[in-house]
Amino acid sequence: MRSPTPREAGAQARLAKEQHVQSENYTIFNILSKGEIECSNSLEDESDTEIPGQALIYRPARQHIYSILLESREGGAYSFVKEWFVFFGNPLKQPELIQPVQPIPGGTPNLKTLWFAKGPDVEKQRYSTFLACFHLHDGMEYLQGLEAPVAAFCCLLVYLMMQVSSLSMEDLNAFVALVLCLKGKSAAELASLQLAQVDSRGVHLGAVIVRGLSTLLMANSACGFPFRMDDLMPWQVFDGKLFQEKYQQSHRGCSLEELLEGNESLYTPFENLKSFICKACMAKKRTIHSRPRGNGFITGTPQREFNPRFQQIHRSSFVPPYHNQTRGFLWRNPQPQGREYRSCHPDRRRRFHVPSR
Repeated sequence: MRSPTPREAGAQARLAKEQHVQSENYTIFNILSKGEIECSNSLEDESDTEIPGQALIYRPARQHIYSILLESREGGAYSFVKEWFVFFGNPLKQPELIQPVQPIPGGTPNLKTLWFAKGPDVEKQRYSTFLACFHLHDGMEYLQGLEAPVAAFCCLLVYLMMQVSSLSMEDLNAFVALVLCLKGKSAAELASLQLAQVDSRGVHLGAVIVRGLSTLLMANSACGFPFRMDDLMPWQVFDGKLFQEKYQQSHRGCSLEELLEGNESLYTPFENLKSFICKACMAKKRTIHSRPRGNGFITGTPQREFNPRFQQIHRSSFVPPYHNQTRGFLWRNPQPQGREYRSCHPDRRRRFHVPSR
């Protein structure tokens, strides 16, 4: 891959700035202009050593995205990217220097092609480059046959199942049931959903998934928008309470009928999605095993004690890419103290990193 000319680099920077001002891309301008990126803390259980921090889970995908954006110099060398990412054990005294990694063996399409070229071949190239960021080089034919939000979520699930070896078939069942059942539910139905208890590991997984959607958005921006940004919004594929319900049902060993709420039209899509994800993982020598969990519940007075805290996954740990002109949205709250690690006070059961408001 050749390095961009000064004129090409200038055009790329101008487009990135325009999209940044209009909130049409996600973190891209900061990477291009300063070689730096930051991410605040999220709702994670530091005592759960089986699930790494989201900053570490999605680092390989970010490295691929960096290589698309920065492009290699002569000799194949890349500039490092400074990452200020909160995760347990990282004091944030200095940034981590992260090396970009090409997602496609033999070279990645340059930004001039991905951002400015037109035609069906380029559209295919954008889509395939996006998939490559998540180690799905060979999944295009199947994924293009799905609705765009489901395809993107499926891409995320394959990546997550490969990165986190402790995830089980029960976890996968819950994720797939979530994305299929969510489409048929109104906002009123979701708001009225009642949970008697919350499983802390399910809360952690919900936070990890929502951060993954942010990574999808960043890859989509870098690759020239193979997906509409609306298709990658969390409300298309995720709801915190519904996921908690599906997570608990799956780990209790509920039947497929109960998991899919008796909707027979979802049985085949459920099996097809599961089959694709399992085969993609097996191709990378990752076998997903059954591992039902015990009681990890946080109990108490239902809608008063746990619900506001749990819903922070849905509202606060996702960073919207769009500017809300009525509120003057800032994507990250100003921190007078500098880049300081914050967490809530530990309680008697679990300790979580709670998103800054």
